Amino acid sequence: MPKIPKIPTIPKNPKIVVIGAGIVGTSLADELTARGCTDVTVVDRGPMFATGGSTSHAPGLVFQTNASKTMTAFARYTVEKFNSLEHPGGWTFNQVGGLEVATTPERWADLHRKAGWAQSWGIEGRLLDPAECVALHPLIERDRILGGFHTPHDGLAKALRAAEAQARRAEARGATLRPHTEVLGILEHGGRVIGVRTADGVIDADIVVCAAGLWGAQLARQVGLVLPLVPMAHQYARTGQLAELVGCNSEYAEAGLPILRHQDQDLYFREHGDRLGIGSYSHKPMPVDMSTLLADTADEAMPSMLPFTEEDFAPAWKSAVELLPALGESKIEEAFNGVFSFTPDGHSIMGEHRELSGFWVAEAVWVTHSAGVARAAAEWIVDGTPSIDVHECDLYRFEDVARSPKFIAQTSSQAFVEVYDIIHPHQHRSALRGLRTSPFHARQVQSGAFFYEGGGWERPAWYDVNAALMQRLAGEGLRLPVRDEWAARFWSPISVAEAHWTRTRVAMYDMTPLTRYEVAGPGALTFLQQLTTNNVDKSIGSVTYTLLLDERGGIRSDLTVARLARDVFQVGANSPLDFDWLTRHQPADVVLRDITGGTCCVGLWGPAARDVAAPLCPDDLSDRAFRYFRAMRTHLEAIPVTMMRGSYV
Repeated sequence: MPKIPKIPTIPKNPKIVVIGAGIVGTSLADELTARGCTDVTVVDRGPMFATGGSTSHAPGLVFQTNASKTMTAFARYTVEKFNSLEHPGGWTFNQVGGLEVATTPERWADLHRKAGWAQSWGIEGRLLDPAECVALHPLIERDRILGGFHTPHDGLAKALRAAEAQARRAEARGATLRPHTEVLGILEHGGRVIGVRTADGVIDADIVVCAAGLWGAQLARQVGLVLPLVPMAHQYARTGQLAELVGCNSEYAEAGLPILRHQDQDLYFREHGDRLGIGSYSHKPMPVDMSTLLADTADEAMPSMLPFTEEDFAPAWKSAVELLPALGESKIEEAFNGVFSFTPDGHSIMGEHRELSGFWVAEAVWVTHSAGVARAAAEWIVDGTPSIDVHECDLYRFEDVARSPKFIAQTSSQAFVEVYDIIHPHQHRSALRGLRTSPFHARQVQSGAFFYEGGGWERPAWYDVNAALMQRLAGEGLRLPVRDEWAARFWSPISVAEAHWTRTRVAMYDMTPLTRYEVAGPGALTFLQQLTTNNVDKSIGSVTYTLLLDERGGIRSDLTVARLARDVFQVGANSPLDFDWLTRHQPADVVLRDITGGTCCVGLWGPAARDVAAPLCPDDLSDRAFRYFRAMRTHLEAIPVTMMRGSYV
């Protein structure tokens, strides 16, 4: 019986080249060398350690709490690690705490939700009334706010010191640092990286990690890899001296007040001694063409710091003065438009190139999450899998439809606009909708469907034509739930009536977006048996529910596997990550195809489902002939179908 080929293993002490000496590359060098990989070379096109990338000008605010458990874990580790670092120049992390204030009832409600996330993810935090907020940050105008959320362990990272401290620690373990070394190309042989080409010659490598930040997408493109990120300019300004801050902070400490976010106006604030730094996301998106940036700033020490556009900052300054009236006695003395990476979903990008073994990426990472991302990446490279779930950041999480330049640009711009917005869990993107529709889409529109988006597909949540059904069932005694304003967004009681009708009668559901793969060939059975938990070696026509695992037994996905012939299986999966995992382990005697876009799927469910289908089908659909979790290839009238007996309701 053929065996699944093992993923090529790396040498015990592999030669590793990390491209980029910003906060990610240096953190990664530290994490790798701490795990015994001492043959690490960190290269950067700029000087060490103010390389000219985002790290060089990052304001360093670290707010740990995030709707994502993974991103929160990254930030929490960053705080823990930076707190432990030592640098001759002073502190690398100043734990002044974080304070987010609400000036609207909507934001105040959102801070309550954020407090819930913090409690769930293990982050200490407390909701405060206006007086308590002002006691923590006396510059705040009390009458402007409704309350705030305080997280005492958040604070300021000194990014360049943190980068150098980690790099020097890695260097002490054997790592090599090479400034002014631009990577001109990636060398490969037989589907594996073998080194990088620089102006000074070739550096041999078993593993290359792209942590080049703003330049990462361009570099990855050289090896045929699309990184869905867009460098965006973001405004940051420093005021002149504020009388209220004179004498409050030593030159060493820099700050004593909590870092402050005024998200209702897309603003954040931090102290710089007796001055205040102000960051603004309230301006229009400013995507940066990296090829132009490189050409225009070839001789600049800080190419990621662009000229300040004062007119874009004017509304932000007005809002800042309203919250912090002391600013009215000052003015902006220093300012720039700093470039950072944004992705369509706001998460980082991590993983190994599927077609080029040994080429890894750790991109679109802010200082907030840098050490956490680096630890997970190092675990992934050295141990084969990270210790935490990183699927939200996986390089291959994006559907093909989400990898076009236009999609990446528009959705990343929307992510910039919404960075501080209150986002409902059921709120889907508005940019580039309608890219994937089922054959039934026109009929669904005609029926008044409310669509949400999933995997690029337009998916109906309920139909307006069923409002009459809702009224009818309510008249028959069906109790319709009453939701508050927040819970009722992107929802309709019509869906309750539709669910009730399904449970008591019959309904059709468009399941076309359900991901479907065909796994075929002489090795198909062995392939699926070794990657999943359940036994799929059953009779033709069987349908098996099973789990897809990683090498450590962690659950990657849940699948349904229908055996349609001796060597042909149809697999119901969940996302591009499933296809990526199967592809990475696919032996030569297995053919794997994504058949989703070439087929459609209808769920016919409810007590009367058989009564609807049986008159149209030449085969016996009785309970005895067509048992639960069985499949058959048959016809509905003249239409060939693969029919499975299963249910999602």
